Amino acid sequence: MTGRHGRLRAAMTVAAGGCLLSGLAIAVPADAATAGPVPSLDCVATSGDGMVTAYFGYTNASGAVADIAVGDDNQVFPLAQDQGQPSEFATGSFPSVFTVTFDPVIFPTMSWILNGTEVDASATSPQCAPGTTAPASGVSATAATLNGVITPGGTDTQYTFEYGTTSAYGSSTTLTDAGDGDAAELVQAALTGLSPATTYYFRLDTTIGNPDGTVGTATTDGAQQSFTTPAVVVPPPAGLALTTSALPSGTVGSPYSATLSATGGSRPYTWHATGAGLPLGLRLDESTGVISGRPLIGGTWKVAITVTDSAAPARESLTEVYAITIAKCRS
Repeated sequence: MTGRHGRLRAAMTVAAGGCLLSGLAIAVPADAATAGPVPSLDCVATSGDGMVTAYFGYTNASGAVADIAVGDDNQVFPLAQDQGQPSEFATGSFPSVFTVTFDPVIFPTMSWILNGTEVDASATSPQCAPGTTAPASGVSATAATLNGVITPGGTDTQYTFEYGTTSAYGSSTTLTDAGDGDAAELVQAALTGLSPATTYYFRLDTTIGNPDGTVGTATTDGAQQSFTTPAVVVPPPAGLALTTSALPSGTVGSPYSATLSATGGSRPYTWHATGAGLPLGLRLDESTGVISGRPLIGGTWKVAITVTDSAAPARESLTEVYAITIAKCRS
């Protein structure tokens, strides 16, 4: 019997009272998975009453946010389809995004089926260690979020993340109290001020309290993880353009001032007046683009203004012709 996911698997479980229960679970061939989010099982935690809590996460390496509604392509089995799993999946790796607690006597296996891939949890799945380092998330050129799973196991537990650009670390986050609960929990620490295009190594460290309630000194180290920050992409400068549309008129003997402006290219700019040149008595500051002085004679001048940027190795230049009219002195 087949469906949209591939073949169907019959699941037989025995309830506590000896009744045989049956159900159908979807077993998806490995090659059925498509690009997009892939589910993962971080670990399971078994409580004192035998109940098992599975910690599911996911990785989305497609480069695009995915939206997969709860249903055939996003379901938990054999419980009801919706067990709090996400329906919107960001890009990156995200551990312990939701949990499912089940009785392994009634349901030996609990599955999350997502986007054509199935991941299973059972009482024999890897147990959550006191401190488990998980992949980093939210990695940008200068920031990242460190993740881990803490299982206090009824004893007061504290944690910190060591991190650095080598396996010797060198930095650590603030020591934080994780409490003394029985269940595993996701712990995180946000890092900022990182260097672009750099590989960082990190590890979750946990300190377990002593039986008498005092804080212990023994530290349980999680496995080392690493991530690389992306390089900062600097867009190329826009093309050079003169933004001065016209130069103002002046009067013989009166102070004159006009500022040339440009955009694009690479600053600083260099300015030159060519052609017939400026009216007698005026000068152009080559570094600021300011034309100033006192005109000495009247008339209209056609002035070619050239601006050059400082890009290397090839500079860009642009020339525009402006008219400057100087009125004669009033009688």
